[in-house]
Amino acid sequence: MAVIGLGNRLLSDEGAGAHAIDLLRRKFSDDGIADEEMNVDLVDAGTPGMNLLHEFDERGKIIFVDAGNCGLNPGEFRRFLPGDVKSLKKTNHFSLHEFDLIGFLEFAKQMKVMGNTEVVIYCIQAAEVTMSENMSGVVREKLPYLVEEIYDEIRKGR
Repeated sequence: MAVIGLGNRLLSDEGAGAHAIDLLRRKFSDDGIADEEMNVDLVDAGTPGMNLLHEFDERGKIIFVDAGNCGLNPGEFRRFLPGDVKSLKKTNHFSLHEFDLIGFLEFAKQMKVMGNTEVVIYCIQAAEVTMSENMSGVVREKLPYLVEEIYDEIRKGR
């Protein structure tokens, strides 16, 4: 299993997925669970593009964590499966610089690299996407609750 945080830490709330990985590592550590005991890889993928395809190799489950326009109030988050949503981005190609998680997952499925990997997505609604290393107050306040939900899913094997 892997939990993959997406986002650019230099664009305020856009970096929430990456910050979630930091909080998950701290949570495992605080609970006295060593990396090798976790049985999960915590990956800060940043803004990866197509090089993320290799993460599907021999994984039973991948949880993606990302900030975006989820149709929620700022700081609210939701768990969903790829088939629950459609991308609103309009692109004619797959770009390493215009990463769209839903489009990427559709591409991975077409290329048959997903195999039987279960994919779960947690999206937290961004409040601000500006040039700043600091998340907005509301996203910073709500992110630990999102991390707690992901942690529970990992521990329960949901």
